[in-house]
Amino acid sequence: MFEIILKRISRAAEFIAAMVLAAIFIIFLLQIFTRYAPKIAWLMPIPPNHDWMMALEPIGWTVNLISLLWVWLIFFGCAFFVHENDHVAFDVFFQALSHSWQRYFAIATALIMVVAMLYSFGPTWDAIFGSRLMELKKIQTLRVPITGDKIPIKWLFASYILLMIVITLRYLWRGFMLARTAIAPDDGTGAPAAGGKDGEDAS
Repeated sequence: MFEIILKRISRAAEFIAAMVLAAIFIIFLLQIFTRYAPKIAWLMPIPPNHDWMMALEPIGWTVNLISLLWVWLIFFGCAFFVHENDHVAFDVFFQALSHSWQRYFAIATALIMVVAMLYSFGPTWDAIFGSRLMELKKIQTLRVPITGDKIPIKWLFASYILLMIVITLRYLWRGFMLARTAIAPDDGTGAPAAGGKDGEDAS
């Protein structure tokens, strides 16, 4: 049941990331069009369209919005649907260990990640949401649609807080699953026990 929920969350995250990436692409095309439309207006022989293209001016908020969405897309993607096996890893020594030791090292790595995230969470939160400078410094060309207020720059870095929370929960679950799984007997050859999947779980 829990695995089904995780898969649905991953699918939803992939859909959101795809929509954000599509929005970035559309905004990028809009930026290019408004910048170069007056220069190619002569290609449009219809007077109303020609005059409209000549009157266009470059949109200032597109660059900042693309940057904001791109940062959120990176951390959001790493948090929810980029799996550990998707990262480049130097695991020559890890793969040379027996499966029992691989499990021990995997548990230790999970604990280190959890401790590191929890230890740095407080200072990171204070640096982003507790800093007066982060509140006062604004993204000049972006405004909240409803209120019209400029968006504080802290929301550019808030995506890292989301990443820290999800990574902490992910490695807590990983460590728990590794700890509760019975250790397969090691025959000294490094081969997994019959019917076991220790190599897949620990790697």
